[in-house]
Amino acid sequence: MNKWTVSNKQLFMFLFVIQTGTIFITLQSRVINAAEQNAWIVFNLASVLHLILLIIFNKYYQYFQLNKFEKWLFQIYWYTVVIIFLATIGFLLIVWVFPLTPHWIVIGIIVFISFYANISKYAVPLNISIILIPFVFLFVGALFLSVPDLIWTNLFPLGHIDKKQWINGLEQSLDAFIGLEAFLILRPFVQDKKDLKTKQIVFYQIALTLFFLITILFSLLFFSLEDIKIIPIAIMYLLKSQGVTFVERLDLFFTYIWMTWSIITVTLFMFLGIHLYGTMHNKGHFKFTAIIHFIIFICPLFLLSRDILKKANDLLFYGHLIFGILLPLFILLKGWRKSLRD
Repeated sequence: MNKWTVSNKQLFMFLFVIQTGTIFITLQSRVINAAEQNAWIVFNLASVLHLILLIIFNKYYQYFQLNKFEKWLFQIYWYTVVIIFLATIGFLLIVWVFPLTPHWIVIGIIVFISFYANISKYAVPLNISIILIPFVFLFVGALFLSVPDLIWTNLFPLGHIDKKQWINGLEQSLDAFIGLEAFLILRPFVQDKKDLKTKQIVFYQIALTLFFLITILFSLLFFSLEDIKIIPIAIMYLLKSQGVTFVERLDLFFTYIWMTWSIITVTLFMFLGIHLYGTMHNKGHFKFTAIIHFIIFICPLFLLSRDILKKANDLLFYGHLIFGILLPLFILLKGWRKSLRD
């Protein structure tokens, strides 16, 4: 069941998709509203913290040994993230693309694709991220169409940031790195256990940071702070304002890309949970996969309210803080101390 390996590139692509897929079209407004024109500075600080954690995880990953209780905790967390994410996807797609389509159909299609991928061979969920590589460049390239419309004075004044903005800005920025713990799950399966060099992790972090930073800066330079307060998805409104000849509405074109991105992200989170279940039980893999996908199909249908979704997404920060940072560090420390006693 668990005889599989990943290459360095597969590991980083998996991590990139799972960390960007949950947040990349809503992050900009949230970070800018929290830290205003200093949003990009605060995000860079959060990025450095994320890099430090990745380096620590890579150095001590062999001490990340989960007991059965901890495995269930991580699974519950990932399934909860998926449920909140599916509800958010369903809500946004109904607003932007499918206003006449019942929510259960939109969510059902996403869940079915995830189910199909997760009952297939391991190669399917591990390689499915490759589909998104050209879309990443298309998305970033489309943003650069707005360069003539950017207002560079929106960056000023710099440096005038109080304690509350630092705290709120860091809280919103750290949401960009939800899924960090996936590195520890996949790291033991890197081919031949070969070392991941620190410079490879740095290159990954630079790519991830640039991706988010470009979207934050373009949103900040295109809209005023007052506009962003009333625009829920700044990056999509930016794309909507761009006129191109090959497609009537650029925002809808990239909404479909985001939908593909979202489907793959859901698939990867479910893969992590189902993998941990497989390490505890040799039998019942298909039955469990079917049951847990049915659960994540039903639960989002009860969260399709703007107020409920806002509260649920706000809680994701605390989930990430616990399961992406504090609990992994605790488990690593526990494993390290145990190795000293042995």
